[in-house]
Amino acid sequence: MLELKKTTFQQLTHTLQNQFTLAEVKKHSSLRQMPEFQLNFFIDQAIKKHKMVKLCLLDPKNDEFLVTGYITHNRDKKNYFKLDTSSTSISYLVNLKQIKYVALA
Repeated sequence: MLELKKTTFQQLTHTLQNQFTLAEVKKHSSLRQMPEFQLNFFIDQAIKKHKMVKLCLLDPKNDEFLVTGYITHNRDKKNYFKLDTSSTSISYLVNLKQIKYVALA
């Protein structure tokens, strides 16, 4: 009986791991690099309408991470933005080249 429970638990664990692996592939495959003109347009609209956005950002190693918050223009630089997160109260200085994808939150 113990052997049967162990086998069932192993199968369940294996199935869950496969589902998470497939979910990760789907999540990243749907977020393609947006063209620069589209990024600028969406960011300008979000700033004018004061909408919360979700940004897919690239770090220096080209790893992706998602950040949600309100975005504003930087005063000095045209291609730099300030993103104030809503949940963690952290502000990011973001270069346009770091932004992969923009969506409404």
